Amino acid sequence: MAQRSLLYGLLLVAFFIPATSPMADSPSPFTVGERLVYKVEWDPPWYMFFLPSMEAGEVEVLLAETTRHKNRKALKIIFKARSSGRLMRMAGMKIDDEFVLLTDPDTFCTMTVSEKIREGKRKRQVDVEYMPETRQLHIREVDEAPNPPILRRDETKDNIPACVHDPLSAVYLFRKMHLDINHSEIFVVANDDKIQEVQVTVEKKENVNVPLGKMTAWKTNTTALKGGLFRAKGDFKLWLSADHRRLPVQFEAKVNLGRVVGKIKSVQ
Repeated sequence: MAQRSLLYGLLLVAFFIPATSPMADSPSPFTVGERLVYKVEWDPPWYMFFLPSMEAGEVEVLLAETTRHKNRKALKIIFKARSSGRLMRMAGMKIDDEFVLLTDPDTFCTMTVSEKIREGKRKRQVDVEYMPETRQLHIREVDEAPNPPILRRDETKDNIPACVHDPLSAVYLFRKMHLDINHSEIFVVANDDKIQEVQVTVEKKENVNVPLGKMTAWKTNTTALKGGLFRAKGDFKLWLSADHRRLPVQFEAKVNLGRVVGKIKSVQ
């Protein structure tokens, strides 16, 4: 099984969607061309109190264009994660990952995911295609660090739900939903060939400070029902702006060592 991009993995459980949630009646909160950029920091655990919070990198999510996949209309989403700052220097590893996703523009069911992973000496290419007509998926993983590259996986899996949502496709659909305090749902999240149930609860509305300024946002808490999605079995909190755009303005993830916090710094 391919190890996910560190920053992408931290975002994973935040991006979910239930098929039965009511849609908002207002105009779409996003359009093709929307670009969201986040500043990511790492906070050390309490017993490493002598270390300050450190810059970890930057995450960019772009709703790139409308295209076609197997004679079906598709939306292309591009995710980029880059490491920077003191944490990168301490870890001695540079991250420069790029994921390209195709999703159905009406249902936001995922069609394909292409992952270009560049993390230090680790170089992987992972391609996943979801095939709802046969309830299957195909996953192919190539280790591109050696010369020549080595094929690590090339397999098809059965009994896949007819509609699955990768994390990034799902967040766009989630932004179309009505939000309210104490609302709770159980979701099915697809992570390559793994499928996981998670529960999300809207806890409250509060103000958050991000590089763009002070924003009023819905605070949600997400937990895995069958073991943690992170090795430390941590939870994930996500803040969505309490306006018609429902922008994901902040996220927080507990990890093995401390926590990672991402705050939106630009919207285009």
